[in-house]
Amino acid sequence: MSIPATTVRAAEDNIKIILDQAFAGQISFGSISVTPTVDYYGDDNLDITVVYEGDYQLLEPEQLNAVSSELATLLERLGFHNIPTESYIAKAEHSEWVRLSNALPWQQEAP
Repeated sequence: MSIPATTVRAAEDNIKIILDQAFAGQISFGSISVTPTVDYYGDDNLDITVVYEGDYQLLEPEQLNAVSSELATLLERLGFHNIPTESYIAKAEHSEWVRLSNALPWQQEAP
């Protein structure tokens, strides 16, 4: 089973709206990518990566949980029954995150 493109698009379109409402004026959100994946158990899922600019301390867990719950409810109405995996990456760290994410383990430099 694969995730319909309409579900991926709904996640992309709506998470930005939900984040902007939850963190209005406190944090700005840049690129958001939603990638269909298969999780450890073989179930279809979505990996959501959000690039933000602002103070990390303002990303309060309660608000992030509310964002996740609202998105999950919306996706449930579309027939998607898993909880997407969300990652929040600071804009200043995004290029390094991309480099490390795309490198094979043996290509990464030791700390």
